[in-house]
Parts: sequence; C-alpha cells; structure tokens
Amino acid sequence: MQPEQALLITGAAAAGALIVSKFTSHKRSAKYCAFACCALIFLTLALRWLTAGRAPWAELYESAALMALITGLAAAALHRKGEPAPLVMALSALTAILSLFSAYLWEPDPVLSAALNSRWLLAHVPVVIASYGLFAVSAMASCAMIYSLLKGRRDAPALARLDRIAMISACTGLGLLVAGTIMGAIWANAAWGSYWSWDPKETWALITIVIYAIYAGLRLRGMKGEDAAYLSLLGFLSVIFTYVGVSYLIPGLHSYA
Repeated sequence: MQPEQALLITGAAAAGALIVSKFTSHKRSAKYCAFACCALIFLTLALRWLTAGRAPWAELYESAALMALITGLAAAALHRKGEPAPLVMALSALTAILSLFSAYLWEPDPVLSAALNSRWLLAHVPVVIASYGLFAVSAMASCAMIYSLLKGRRDAPALARLDRIAMISACTGLGLLVAGTIMGAIWANAAWGSYWSWDPKETWALITIVIYAIYAGLRLRGMKGEDAAYLSLLGFLSVIFTYVGVSYLIPGLHSYA
C-alpha cells in the first residue's frame, strides 16, 4: 500500500467518524473529525506534489482526492456554522466515498502525456474540480431538503437555509465551470490545435453548463424549494457522468481524466 493510500483511507475513516459524531451530537468530536479528515487528504495531495514534482491532480484518482478535500472542507465549514446535520452528514459521506475511490485507484507517479505537461494544469483542473465540489454541496443540500420533507420535518428556517445553500453553491459552481471550460479550450488549442473538438468530456461539460444555466435562470424567476432541489440533483447526475462516466464509458482525448 502506498503512503498516500493509507492517508486517504484514514481520511475516509475520519469522515465516517464525523457522521457518527453528528448522530450522537458530540460537537467537539465532530470538530476534531472534520479537521483530521481535511488534514489527511491535504497531506495526501502535498505528498504527491512533493514526490512527483508537479500539481497532484493530473489523473482521475488524484482529482478525486482534490474533490474530497473540497467537500470535506465544505462539511467542516457548514458544521462550524451550525447548518442542518443531514447536510453535513451527506457531505461527509461523499467525502469518504471520494477518498476511498481515490485510494483504490491510486498508483505510483505515472508518466504524464505531453498534453498534460502544461502550466494550464495548475489552473484548469482545480477550477473545474472546485465547481464539481460546489455542485456536490448544492446536491447534498437538496438531498437534505428532500429527506426532511419526506420525513415530515417542515422546519421553515432550516429548509430555507438548505435552499439558499443549494442555490448559492450551484450558481457559484456554474461560474467556475464556465471559467474552467474556457481555460480548457485555450489549453486544448495549444495541445491539440483546436479550441473545441466535441470530445465527450467537452460535450458533457457543455451539457452540464446548460442544465445549471437553466437552474440559475429559473431560480431568478422565483423557483425554489422542492422543485429547485430536484433540478439540482439532475444537474449533479450530469456532473457525475461528466467526471466519471465519460472517463470509463466513452473514449476520448480526456480518457486519462
């Protein structure tokens, strides 16, 4: 087992412990678990950067660790702010899943393709992964809202907070994804001689942008609550397919990520 894998597995365990501590209402334990989870994933990425001498998000499993760090930080911040427990628990569960996925696929430092040896790696990938992380926050807030409604818990202030978190996260994620896609187009032109080639990853990124643009437009027109939550989940399904599904199911220029 690689040291990074051990760190990721331990980080996933800390995320699981955070969920348990939320169940048992041990606030101090939850704080420590959240810190440990984020610190361990950060150490994983720092160790890869140190040993590989490059940004540690060139491969799919590396970017999964970065996304786990983002969702872990979101869980920690939302716990600290006292946001509804179902949201913190859902984000913690997602963080654990991403950490374990990254650990399972982790490999010794691979040789990067010529296309990846670019300064754009420092900007394009983390911006896109940050957008995915924010979409995850929106989706988990939507899940928490739907769960509360199904359980008959109609705490209006809590539901309003979840709705607001979902909206702000999704709209901010949309802005980052548009920026990341523009960066990717510039990088693609330098690497492959074309700004846009309708590669599967590019195509599904565009589909995801369209879904969240519709979401943002409808929110501006007053849509909120359960309807907005289901649309947020639809957008996140597109994110999942763009991020993981395309990489495994549809060969293309982005097959490595």
